[in-house]
Amino acid sequence: MDGSFEFYRELPRRPKRPERLFFATLAGAAGHEIAERRDMLISENGLNGAPIKTERLHLSYHHVGDYARLPPTSAYAGTQAGHAVSMPSFEVAFSVIASFEAMPRRDGRPPRWPVVLGGEGDGLFELHKTLGAAMQRFGLKTVEHFVPHMTLFYSPRPITPRTIKPIRLRVNEFCLIHSEVGLTRYNILHRWRLKS
Repeated sequence: MDGSFEFYRELPRRPKRPERLFFATLAGAAGHEIAERRDMLISENGLNGAPIKTERLHLSYHHVGDYARLPPTSAYAGTQAGHAVSMPSFEVAFSVIASFEAMPRRDGRPPRWPVVLGGEGDGLFELHKTLGAAMQRFGLKTVEHFVPHMTLFYSPRPITPRTIKPIRLRVNEFCLIHSEVGLTRYNILHRWRLKS
């Protein structure tokens, strides 16, 4: 492989915790409006949630994998897949807030319900499909099932789904993100701009 592969041999050493690789768009400037709406919802409903940090609010497209240690080959293949995507920017409207099914926790503590914004927009599905096809070409596994959403916080109980005044987000780029699970830290390995 060419010299660009060398970059991924320099990923920082860290304690043994799961590491995750995924494609997403960060909320960016819209994150502050989204965080304000989230905090209002928590307050109005007397929830004691665990909010996602504003700078980590994101819209996911594909999960590449979870690893004990991020393999350089997966990071490289993900980067090549991202380079293969070419499409226009698009707008997403978030107009529904709801809970996803709670996942059991390994430490035995009570489960938490992810509270999410549901996203709508044809561009979301086009990017998911186009990126998925590129990932397969470079040997990465994908799933066809896609529920566009942005996780806001984790609640000790589910909430009743409801419509909200739409929050609009212009998607101008997507990223390949290396998440240090448990350390609430995202390392952006690469960004790709969409066409204006």
